[in-house]
Amino acid sequence: MVRIGEFSKIAQVPASQLRYYDEIGLFSPMRIDSETGYRYYSVQQLAQLNRILALKDLGLALDPIKRLVEKEVSPDEMRGMLALKKAQIEQTLQAEAVRLNAVESRLQLLDREGAFQDDDVVLKSLPAQPFLSMRRTYGNLVETLAGISQMGKTVTQQVEAKALGRFAAVIYGELFEDSNWDLEFGFLLNHSLDLTVALSEETVMEVRELPAVATAVTAMRFGGPENGHLSYSAIGTWVENHQYRLIGPGREVFVVPPRPGHESEMVVEIQFPVEALSA
Repeated sequence: MVRIGEFSKIAQVPASQLRYYDEIGLFSPMRIDSETGYRYYSVQQLAQLNRILALKDLGLALDPIKRLVEKEVSPDEMRGMLALKKAQIEQTLQAEAVRLNAVESRLQLLDREGAFQDDDVVLKSLPAQPFLSMRRTYGNLVETLAGISQMGKTVTQQVEAKALGRFAAVIYGELFEDSNWDLEFGFLLNHSLDLTVALSEETVMEVRELPAVATAVTAMRFGGPENGHLSYSAIGTWVENHQYRLIGPGREVFVVPPRPGHESEMVVEIQFPVEALSA
């Protein structure tokens, strides 16, 4: 056995924390010298201490930790709890990264003070095209990216590559919302196919024709949706300056589709059907 100082070094835990855990009956030394009051610990106690620290890292208060320790939580249960916490932390970090990118995009808008060049926007027509797709509501960005990833894996396994064009989205809804998006995702097809692709028992992708658009205003977005402010602002500025109006749902065509962990590398063409106000 070793004294508290040596044990604190071995465990990488402050001695003051060990004393406090002893005072509240959470983690006690193996022996206390009755004459000197010195606390002695055994390295065999490290497993119990690490269990306590892991529960603390999960965000639990000391009282619930004490009850769990007394019930002797198994290593498998601990691993499961820590894996869940790890996933929650990763999701939080991803959300914070998205927020940071959105702030940077807003700062770029401030720097430009609303000034956009005409070459930020391209006017063109869009031909009718077969579209293997599915429409549903997505609660948030994480859910949306997971849905895109599932579609990409499933469709590329079941449909020959030469038939598939770019991945695309149709964005429904009259108003912008920060959650619960009504979206239709799928693959533009190089030729019409009579098929369906099941993503699950309840969700099936089907082929329909994406109608032609006589005139669409388009702009490129680099990075994830949180970087879309510049592109959408450029489109809005161009439309107002040139006396057009937006009609129908917008579309996004993925020139470089998202890959898990590499969403910042996305390149997307934003497309809006428009008509001249004088028409």
